[in-house]
Amino acid sequence: MAQKQYSSTVVEKKRVVTGIEDFSLPSQTILGNAMLWAVNEGPQGKEEIVDIDFGKERLSMVYNLRREDDEDPAYTCRLQLQVTEGQLVFTVKDVKMHGGLKSMFSNFDKLDPVKKTKHADIIREFERLNDAKLNNLFNFIKEHQLQVTNWDNIRSGSLQRGMTEDEVMLIYGKPVSKQSDGTTTQYMFNSFVRVFIENGKVKSFVN
Repeated sequence: MAQKQYSSTVVEKKRVVTGIEDFSLPSQTILGNAMLWAVNEGPQGKEEIVDIDFGKERLSMVYNLRREDDEDPAYTCRLQLQVTEGQLVFTVKDVKMHGGLKSMFSNFDKLDPVKKTKHADIIREFERLNDAKLNNLFNFIKEHQLQVTNWDNIRSGSLQRGMTEDEVMLIYGKPVSKQSDGTTTQYMFNSFVRVFIENGKVKSFVN
C-alpha cells in the first residue's frame, strides 16, 4: 500500500502538519478505531490519550516518533483529531525533539530550513517519521473491523458481561498483563481490575 506524505507548514509561528482523510465509514467507527490505535501505541492503560469528547467526536493524543532500531524517541507530538461526516481532520502540533545532536535546538517551531541546512534535515526527518506514524494510524482505521455495540457503556466507563475485547480496551486501555489457560484469557488492568474473556466476549470481571 502506497504511503502518503504530509508536509509541515508554519501557522501562527507554529510548525504543524494538517490534513483531511476520507474513510467513508461511520463516525463512531473512525473515532473508536483511532482510540484503539492510541491504546495500542501506549505502554498501558490509555496513557497516549489526552482528551476524548464523544459528543463532539474529538480526540487528542500524544505519540512518539522513533528512528529505526532506536528505542528512545526522537520526537514527541500531539495529535488532534476531529471526525466529520466520514472524514478525519487532523493536526500534528507541539513537536518536541529529544536527544543527540538535535537537543541543541530547544524549540522545534523556531527551526529555519531556509537559512540552515541542519534545520532542513531535522524537518525532513520529522516529516518522514511522522508520515509513517500517520499512515499506520489511517491504515488501522481502514482495516480494523471494530466490534462495538455498547457505546453508552464506553462513554460512562461501565463494563458488563458480553462486551467485546475492543469495548474493554476502549474503557480501560491496554492491559498491564494477559494470561490464558487456553480457554479463558485474563486481562489485568491494575491491582483492582481483572476481566475474563472467553470466545472474544467478557465472561466475568472484578473491578
